[in-house]
Amino acid sequence: MNAHYFYFADYEILVGGRFIVWGQTTLDYAPAEPAAFDPAELLDRIRQQAANEHGVERDEVRVRNLSRL
Repeated sequence: MNAHYFYFADYEILVGGRFIVWGQTTLDYAPAEPAAFDPAELLDRIRQQAANEHGVERDEVRVRNLSRL
């Protein structure tokens, strides 16, 4: 049986020293093996997803709150 997790994240985007966007996103996360759960990968995927939605770099996204649903 594969582990399957759902997350909600609240984030902000900082570009040029100014906050330009505050937003929320969700992520459906299912690692290939339950023992392969990697919190760093999870956070990276959420940040990348938010960056893609707003056309910014991943490093400009700061996750303010992360909740497992």
